[in-house]
Amino acid sequence: MNRRLWVVAGVLLVAAAVFAQQKVTESVQVVVVEVPVTVVDRDGNSVRDLTKENFELYDEGKRVPIEYFEMLDLPEITKQQTTTALPPAATRHFLLMFDLANSSPGTIKRAGGAAKDFVDQLGKRDLAAVATFSVENGARMITNFTRNRTLLVNAIETLGHPSYFKVGDPLMLSAVRSGGSADIGKGGPDTEAVLGEMARESEVIQQKSQDAERRERLRTQLRNMGSVARALDRLNGQKQIILLSEGFDASLVTGRENLSSEEAKNETSDALSGEVWKVDTDKRYGSSTSSGDIDDMVSLFRRSDVVLHAIDIKGLRGSSDVTSMSAGGSKKSFESLYLLTKPLGGTVFKNANDLTDNFTKLMKQQEVVYLLGFTAKSADKPGKFHNLKVKAVNARGGRVTHRAGYYEPAPLTNLERNLTAAEIMMTDAPIDDVTVNVTAVPLPGPSGRARVPVMLEMPGERLLQGLTGNTATAQVLLYAFDKDSQVIDFVQDKITLDLVKAGPTVRAGGVRYYATLRLPPGDYAVKALVRVDESAAIGFKRNDLSVPTFTSATVVPPVLFSEAGNWAMILGPSRGDNYAYPFAAGEAKYIPKRDPLITASGDYKVALFLAKVPLENLSLVPTLVTGGTSKPADLKLIGRTSPDESGLYTLIFQFKPSSIAAGHHELRFDVKTKDGVASAVTLPFTIQ
Repeated sequence: MNRRLWVVAGVLLVAAAVFAQQKVTESVQVVVVEVPVTVVDRDGNSVRDLTKENFELYDEGKRVPIEYFEMLDLPEITKQQTTTALPPAATRHFLLMFDLANSSPGTIKRAGGAAKDFVDQLGKRDLAAVATFSVENGARMITNFTRNRTLLVNAIETLGHPSYFKVGDPLMLSAVRSGGSADIGKGGPDTEAVLGEMARESEVIQQKSQDAERRERLRTQLRNMGSVARALDRLNGQKQIILLSEGFDASLVTGRENLSSEEAKNETSDALSGEVWKVDTDKRYGSSTSSGDIDDMVSLFRRSDVVLHAIDIKGLRGSSDVTSMSAGGSKKSFESLYLLTKPLGGTVFKNANDLTDNFTKLMKQQEVVYLLGFTAKSADKPGKFHNLKVKAVNARGGRVTHRAGYYEPAPLTNLERNLTAAEIMMTDAPIDDVTVNVTAVPLPGPSGRARVPVMLEMPGERLLQGLTGNTATAQVLLYAFDKDSQVIDFVQDKITLDLVKAGPTVRAGGVRYYATLRLPPGDYAVKALVRVDESAAIGFKRNDLSVPTFTSATVVPPVLFSEAGNWAMILGPSRGDNYAYPFAAGEAKYIPKRDPLITASGDYKVALFLAKVPLENLSLVPTLVTGGTSKPADLKLIGRTSPDESGLYTLIFQFKPSSIAAGHHELRFDVKTKDGVASAVTLPFTIQ
């Protein structure tokens, strides 16, 4: 099986198991499982150049054949691939979780500083997200996993307070000010005051709590953190939660440390005199319930292949910080955080130097990832967990780390849907259960922003595959990311198809979805994701786009004008645009296509858009480019539209490729105005 197919299978069935419909034979599902493995030597360095023969893989104790094997050397991959997507298993995810339930006003600002230091050390290809935890609101995601450092910093500085930070889109990949600005600022005195107020409210609640209530609050926190780890199981790659916390009272779990204290002596006297009801055994010896809650949380983390680290924000100080602090407070916070992180192989960062040095060591241990792939037959029990074991053979004494197992396919929660959809957007995962074709064309627009009409094409055969009901519902997510992975504009929509009326049309053709983005000049990745609710099938497509300024004569790359045909057309939400449909000539309306697949016997129309380009003495030379050779293209000008208020008009050519061999080609247009301004644009196409 080739690499592309294995990556898709791993994304669909391990990280997001219900994305694809499974073929069922006698109630047995075939699941393709991809197991990332790291091997570290005694000095903490990644062990390189191991082979398939160095590993043994066991599913529920039974050895299974390793059908796919690959070594991913992340420094080398990052060095060689500056724009292309990383393999999903090579992506690192870091979730910064602020523990508001165990934080005092004085440590909130310190926590934010530590978190921003952490973000500064992330690699360019790493993904990070921000979340908060409070007993009252549980674990709450503020941002999804993103590479947008500005968004992360704003989330850290505001902790998602609605007065300063509002989620701008359904995937939590962008945010706006409460006043509506697209770019949020970087906190300020008011923000710090609000965060202090949030922490003070939490502190008051804690002071009112008795030990039993505190244990119940701890149980709530541990369960919430376990649920977050369970949701992260849907994601590929390395997943790590960074908990920013003062920690909890470790004696809630371990019991009283000093058994010679006056209170302990009184308890001993009561016990010896038969008044055992006066002895709080949990307080004296520790709580087996709380210890069990930690074990349950650790189990969920291990099963989901999530490592937990903690930053002790009560003890986090640089060498120049001489503010006094009781040793007992620091010790308690460290010990409780250690109780959580040690079973998961995580680290407690105690000071600023630890944060830098240990993060560097952490990254060094994860430089090389080995992918082991195998097929497993599940018993069709949604959510059942399968234990995995990987053994290294002759691996130069290396210590092996791998996911503890995998879950059988089960329905996704809303959080899991958002996490997995955002991961696809950020990593460009090649998922095509549903075929999605994207054509985006930049055209002049108001207020210094181009209007970018986008046409999504979804062929009906795969869109409706496996559906038997009378309706089909799909979520459409259309995002435009700039070079810094910042969301500049997006469209979210939900479409419902009446299959009783439109079913034959959709199955014979498909669905076309038309929407408009607004983008300032620059380079963008326009990404479209379609998810069918009934089948959980997903389609994703990326289209890179360059938006010009349109302040002077501009030639827009051409598109092929396709006949509308018998497809269902759905218009996206109105955004106040009054522009006419741009892909038209007279009364005829067409479908734009970039990089189309055509036949040599066809008769096609090619549209070239020009803005503020005078027709007088205009030189236009079309060329057919194949490989490294070029020759005059056989095109015939058959029409022209009138310029609109922005000076935009369209030239329409007839194109008959009857003499062109099968394969990949380009139509190149060299345009020169009477003033000598030259432009060259191309239309790639393939003849089948």
